[in-house]
Amino acid sequence: MSYQIQLTSVAAPEADLDVFPFMNKLRQESGEQPPSALLKRFHDSLAALFPDTPWSDSHFAGDAGRMNVTYRRDEVVPHVLYLAGELGLTVVDNQSGKVHRPATYYVVLEGPAPGVALGDAAKRLAALMQKPITEMLALLSGGRRKIVKKGVVRSQAQFYVDALKERAGCHATMALENDRAVHPKPPPPSPPPARPAARNAPAAPGLSLETAKPAMPPLSRREPEAEAYALADSGADPRLFQLADGLRLTIYASLLYLAAAYFIRSLAGWPRSFLALGVTVLAMAAVYRLAKGAGSNIVMRILAMVFMIVPLANLLVLLLMIRRGKVTLRENEIGAGWFGASYDDIVRLRGGGSGFLPSTIIGIIAGLGVAGMVGLGRQAADKYLEAALGSHPQPCAMVGIWESSKLGPNGRIVMRDDGNYFVLPLKGQEDKVKQEQGEWAVRNRTIVWQVPLADKPWMKVEHIETFKLSLDGQTITIFEPKSLGLFTEWRRAGAMKSDRCGFN
Repeated sequence: MSYQIQLTSVAAPEADLDVFPFMNKLRQESGEQPPSALLKRFHDSLAALFPDTPWSDSHFAGDAGRMNVTYRRDEVVPHVLYLAGELGLTVVDNQSGKVHRPATYYVVLEGPAPGVALGDAAKRLAALMQKPITEMLALLSGGRRKIVKKGVVRSQAQFYVDALKERAGCHATMALENDRAVHPKPPPPSPPPARPAARNAPAAPGLSLETAKPAMPPLSRREPEAEAYALADSGADPRLFQLADGLRLTIYASLLYLAAAYFIRSLAGWPRSFLALGVTVLAMAAVYRLAKGAGSNIVMRILAMVFMIVPLANLLVLLLMIRRGKVTLRENEIGAGWFGASYDDIVRLRGGGSGFLPSTIIGIIAGLGVAGMVGLGRQAADKYLEAALGSHPQPCAMVGIWESSKLGPNGRIVMRDDGNYFVLPLKGQEDKVKQEQGEWAVRNRTIVWQVPLADKPWMKVEHIETFKLSLDGQTITIFEPKSLGLFTEWRRAGAMKSDRCGFN
């Protein structure tokens, strides 16, 4: 029985359930392309170990490959896993469904190599990395350990360690970056068993990378060693860039969420619904991007998004995600202030360039959208309140029984539809609330009170106060005239029967 294996030279999805559809799509898109440089190296190394080619029905194209091990499986599979880990390939075991992702490493600069003077090492390192010698002196002195490379496979990490030693006179080590399994180097395979040749049978096929060509095609992609093994790279890190930019977007989303929560009660109509939906979707996208950059699995990312629709829990999750993003950045020696990493650090992690960051573009668009929805929502609220108040001097929206923060729990204000009002104490609280009666009317969004004088009841004193009626009609905020923002809040305490307004 053959043992089926798939390989890819590009990053596979983090969820194992997504890997098989990904591999099928990758093979379809690859067609009959030449295999990638990494897959060619894998073939050459494996074929050199097993000249008898104990596999069949194999085909590599583009970034995808497959092979069926027909015999010597116990020897071939360990070498496949080891070589794939060295080259950064992902191996998919079709039998068990297990996905073997390559382990990645940090390259840690420890200081000058034994026997090398600090000044000499700093000078050589400055030339290698094309940076000021003073910066290199600070980097190498004081026993500091500095991560100079991340996310590289073991062979690449060893190349960096050797390059720092030979070309810069520095001592460097490599450390495992994640918790993925590291497959040890297996012992050399045993000599192939003698196999009787079948009469008139064709020769055993090798690892076929192209059905139309017997030989391996030339390199289609440059080797990873040709990229930046001199350590003079830009410092780009896609994962940390996603984390830093996602953190900034999460902070923007949190601020816009709080702004929307402050304004949303004063809005009416469809802008209110669109505002709530928009800030929720923005928060979902932000926490998903941040969680992915922080290395969370797909389940945790989805849970974080789901919590964005739960009141109060969403704010807690936003704060926790922001904290986690800042801690992760600091663990990678990247400063994190109020808005996360600095612009220069995020640009460096992106790989250089200029212009707006994705988080900035989305934040500006979202901010303009929030401002637009607030403006439209307030216009709709004004129209709604104008319709509720109408043109009658005693609008039905204000007729009823109210309790006031100034009176406290001891009294009530009765506003009748005939224009009379009464301030009455509750039963047993007559000594705490002074009774009062008069007339009231609404003019141009102000309440006009007419109170008769105690000694001259035929004369009335007029007081004018501005007010604001809530959209649900349950609250009236009355602003004190000639005061610095002082106001009295009324809450509807009960309804009363009215011939004009019904039961209100």
